[in-house]
This record gives sequence, structure tokens and C-alpha cells, in this order.
Amino acid sequence: MKIAALLDPVLRFLLRYRKRKKRADGVLLISSRGPAEMVFLSAVLPRFMRLAKLDESVTLLCRGDAAGMAFLFPRFLKIRRIDFRRLDEIEYRWSTFTDLHNHHYRLIVSLDYVREHDQDEALIITADPSETAGMVPPPFKRNFHQRLEESEKVFDLLFDSGPVRQDKIVRWSRFADEILDDRQPPQLALLEDSQLPPAEAMPDTIMLLPFSGVKQRMLPAETWRLLVDQIPPHWQVLVAGHKNDFDKYPEYMSLITQPNVRIETSGFEKLASILMGTRLVVGVDTAGLHLAVLLGIPTLCMASAAYVGAGVPYDERVVPSNVQFVYVPMECQGCLGRCKFPLEDGMYRCVNQIDTDQVLAFVRDSVARGVF
Repeated sequence: MKIAALLDPVLRFLLRYRKRKKRADGVLLISSRGPAEMVFLSAVLPRFMRLAKLDESVTLLCRGDAAGMAFLFPRFLKIRRIDFRRLDEIEYRWSTFTDLHNHHYRLIVSLDYVREHDQDEALIITADPSETAGMVPPPFKRNFHQRLEESEKVFDLLFDSGPVRQDKIVRWSRFADEILDDRQPPQLALLEDSQLPPAEAMPDTIMLLPFSGVKQRMLPAETWRLLVDQIPPHWQVLVAGHKNDFDKYPEYMSLITQPNVRIETSGFEKLASILMGTRLVVGVDTAGLHLAVLLGIPTLCMASAAYVGAGVPYDERVVPSNVQFVYVPMECQGCLGRCKFPLEDGMYRCVNQIDTDQVLAFVRDSVARGVF
């Protein structure tokens, strides 16, 4: 445990004598995950917003990069950004915790299945709301019984959300069922027309999303070059990613040597408008790809087998018709990224064995038909 966390009892002692609003008010939802998680979360956020009482506000506390997906959320949801990495800095930790304590929330709900006791849970303890709710931590974590005891001290309602390998939307739906005492079938509802961003006007366009936060899940640049070769020169090809991706993996810059190919590094809200103008999206398991699915764009995902049964491919109860997944079933599938095999050409074994010929044929046929 870091020094900053060890000083939490001192901060809580000092805050005990601070005045704050007499009546606890408002709901705070907490998620420490990234942008991809926010795409899935948008499917169930309206249900969690029903936790607010009349005239109460609902706030989502999340990472700064995750807040880039806020345009997907209900309009009345407030966003509060936090840098979880800086919670090891005493000054930042104390100012953040003090501000949340002063706000005096009535209810704080952790939406994270996997949490850190000296970060997310410490924040909730110091905020000292009237009520708290969270999910039982996963059993694969070290010292599970200790983690369970710690969580039991933090949350008034601690919900057992089911097996580790479970679709995120299904897990959150079950959690919402419990808190609201209202059972509803899980679903990944595509955005309603009123929520869709305006489409960028452009010619026939395909977007490629080759980058992943986990390098071992990325296919080599040569695979994407072969894919570009399937696309006629009168079509436009966008290779999308964060500008840092192109700096980190310069070999992918070779894709833009053809005149109909260019890179796209816009933020998520602008990217959404661009996606609305594309005919097809092909990519790996990444936030931009899941955003394309939610927007209703025909999408092909080349995925590892690591999250089979745990989100990618999507659970059959929530998968929409506009997405297809290509992955290699393996005995070890569902490892959740804890691969036990040596890397093959810098990739996980299940990624290296993806049938790229199948992907090339799909793109070639899609372009030939012109309608997806």
C-alpha cells in the first residue's frame, strides 16, 4: 500500500469535523475503466439513473479518457473526471477525497467488478455517503477472502453478480435488477435516431481499426496492407487510431502510401460522426470498434479468444445484427488475457491463428455488393 493510502485515516479524522450539507443528496456512479467499457455501460446507464429520487442529480465519476464517450450518455447525467493514477499523490488524493466528502452524496454505486481497495473503495469510504452498493469482487484475485471482507466493510449492498466469465452488459443488468428490484432482459440497444451524431458526408468509405491497448492482440501491418489491396481505388480507406498509436507503431504508416488511404486521429465524438458516414468497419477489439457497433455501422471484429464468454464475442442475448466476430475457438479460450502460451510472431496464439483469408474474402465480397 502506498504512503498516500496509509494516510487515509488521518484525512478521515480531519474531515469528521468539517461541515457539509446537512442532508445527503444525489447519486454518484463510479467506474475506473476506459473508453471501451463506457460504450457498453451506455447500454445500461439509463437504468442506474433511475436510482435518483425526485429532484436528485446523478453523476458518473470516471477517467478523463473514458469521459470522451459522454456523448453516448443520457443528457441529464453529470460527468466528473478523475485521474485514478494520481491517487498515489497525497495532495491530489486529499483534494479529490475532500471534495467528494463535502458533496455528501446520498448513494454511491461502484460499477466496477474489479476494484482496488486503496483507490476506488478508499474513495467511497472517505466520501462517507448514506448508502453504498457494489459487486462481490472476482475470486481469481489474490487474497480473495481478504478482498471480500474489505468490500463487505465498504458496501451496504454487496451483490454477487455471477461467474467471472460473463458479458459486461449482462453483469450490469443483473446488478441493476438487484438494486432497483426490477427484472429486465439485458440488451445492447443501438442508439436511437435522436441520439445519433450527424454523419460526415464522404464517398464510399471503409474504416480500419488496427490498434489495441494490448499489443499482443494486434495483427501485423502486412495483414492490413493485404486488406487495403482488396478495396478499389475509388473507395476511401480510413486507418483510425490515436496519434500516439502511429508514433508507437510506425510500420502501420506504410498503409497510407496509396492515394485513397489516410489516417484518422479524431476524438471519439468526432469519430462517431465519421463512422456514421462509413459503409463498413473492420478492426480488432477496441473502443472505436464497439462504438461503431452501437452506432449501427456494419462491423467486423477480429478478436482474440481471451474473452469468449466474457464479452467478445458479445453474449447472444445482447449481440445486434450489424456485427460479426472472427476468432479461433480454442480449449484455453476465456483466459481473460492471462495467456499461458509463448507468443507467436509477437501475437497471442489465438490471434496469430485468425483466418485472415476469411476476412479478406468478406471485405472483397462486401465491396463488390456495395451494400452491407
